[in-house]
Amino acid sequence: MQISSITILFTVLAQTVTGALQGLGKVIAPTVALGIGVFIKCILNIILVPIPEIGVNGAAIGSVVCHIISFVISFAILTKHIKIDFGFKKCIIKPILATIMMSICSWFVYTNIEGIVLEKVASLFAIMTAVIIYILSVIVLKIFDKEEIFMLPKGEKIYKILVKLGIYKEAESGLK
Repeated sequence: MQISSITILFTVLAQTVTGALQGLGKVIAPTVALGIGVFIKCILNIILVPIPEIGVNGAAIGSVVCHIISFVISFAILTKHIKIDFGFKKCIIKPILATIMMSICSWFVYTNIEGIVLEKVASLFAIMTAVIIYILSVIVLKIFDKEEIFMLPKGEKIYKILVKLGIYKEAESGLK
């Protein structure tokens, strides 16, 4: 399940891009992209699942790769048809880094307390850790710019706090 949970990130990204492609009338492109991903998943399942050290985790790995491929292909097609700079670093790399940091921290919390407390409690702590670490990662990595923060409820107050904490610079903010 830990491996499969990574699939969620790329599924959500692919669905968002798919909606944009469908809006542009490119309804076949996401289907082809997913078809290619499924084909690669099948190959990975055939190769990985029989390996005793990997076993059923091979199917989960195949699913992750499937959705990554589907997203990358769909995203490439979208950027070819619309002339918007998505900012690959901001929109892809930084959220992936935040997800990796969240995953590592929640896994660490879970594995270190699962024998001490009930499994359900360990899961709850791991989930709470994941939420907190993801929010902190989004802030530290500056995934949102000033305008995006201002769109949040209490965005101006949040931004002023981030400036006071030194995460965003006052000169950039125009705040005194």
